[in-house]
Amino acid sequence: MCGRYALALSNEELYDALQEQLPRMFDHGRPRWERPQDYRPNYNVAPRQRAAVIHRDTESGRAMIETMQWGLIPHWSKHPPSGPLNTINARSETLLDPTSGGMWHHLKGSKRCVVPAQGYYEWLKKPSTKIAHFTRLPLGPKNDNTSPPLIFFAGLYDIVHYKDTREPYPTGNPLPLATFTILTTAPAKDIRWLHDRMPCVLNGWEEVERWLGMDGIDGWVEGKNGTGQMLRGCEGLDCFPVNPEVGKIGTNSPTFIQPVSERSDGIKSFFQKQQLSPSKLAKSSHSSPRSVKKIDSSETSPISPQILEETKDVKPKEEKGLGDDSNAPNPTPTVSPGKTPGVKKEQPTPKRKRQSESDAEEEAQEKPQGRRGGHQTKVVRRTDPEDHKAAVCLILISEER
Repeated sequence: MCGRYALALSNEELYDALQEQLPRMFDHGRPRWERPQDYRPNYNVAPRQRAAVIHRDTESGRAMIETMQWGLIPHWSKHPPSGPLNTINARSETLLDPTSGGMWHHLKGSKRCVVPAQGYYEWLKKPSTKIAHFTRLPLGPKNDNTSPPLIFFAGLYDIVHYKDTREPYPTGNPLPLATFTILTTAPAKDIRWLHDRMPCVLNGWEEVERWLGMDGIDGWVEGKNGTGQMLRGCEGLDCFPVNPEVGKIGTNSPTFIQPVSERSDGIKSFFQKQQLSPSKLAKSSHSSPRSVKKIDSSETSPISPQILEETKDVKPKEEKGLGDDSNAPNPTPTVSPGKTPGVKKEQPTPKRKRQSESDAEEEAQEKPQGRRGGHQTKVVRRTDPEDHKAAVCLILISEER
């Protein structure tokens, strides 16, 4: 089947491409385009979206372009279908069998169309995934990966008149609404590895003209050289993996029609980004230990000799052991032999509240410090009687544990 294709040319670019590849289509001037305002260039045409389609003008008998919706809706429908469309493709074998019947036989005689495209997408099925591939005609001297030549698919179309307008479109609900389908066939030998179906490809203006019924022969011709003999595949097409994002309906990017191996953001760039991904950088930063700077004792400032001389007679207060805890509960008093029970011991006088900042600093000096080994630095506050200014001295205390 053909479930996605690309046609990303603007209105003028499409006219230019058609004139270059189908010059006889312009023998009587530029073909008329019905509802050109509804057309949008699209690298990812999906079902229910609009695209340019070529068919014969019933009034002039010439080829014309019309913007149609992909997914054929029979003309007898009264309301828009609510479910998914299963008429984006039609098997060409059904048209070749006169006994098959169905709505396709009603359309094959007078409502044949040609769908121009730059290529179509197909997904190669693997055991655990599907790989998107883009199939196109080989590039010519005037083409590149961003602008491949047009390929022409055989299709059918129909026109439906709804009884209401419940499906508005960006440019208004067209009344009537033209819809189309793409005919498929067995794949060519060199592309069977990709899928068991492919679009029917028309080669050159002669087949396009004949398929549209512009060769003077109306209707459907049965037989060996009949109309159905043009419904076949095409060999020699280019096929390559492309961006998997094309599988999302609504996405649109020129990278969808470029080979992954030749894109600037292709496989090589993908793996480079994986090596420098933010998640990997964050993981490595959390796993590595933090570096700690080791301070050399030679980098510290020496104590002034004057301060050492002034503080040499100062002795530190006795310190409590490491096991003392000022927050521990008071022990229960016991009665010693020869003492009268019931006599309360004199409670210690609570410490007075701090009246000033100097009292707080003096109290901090009296607070016992835990015993530690090695060198310690103690801050002593001295008052000079002459200028009544406070001087802070540093005392280096050396103790052995």
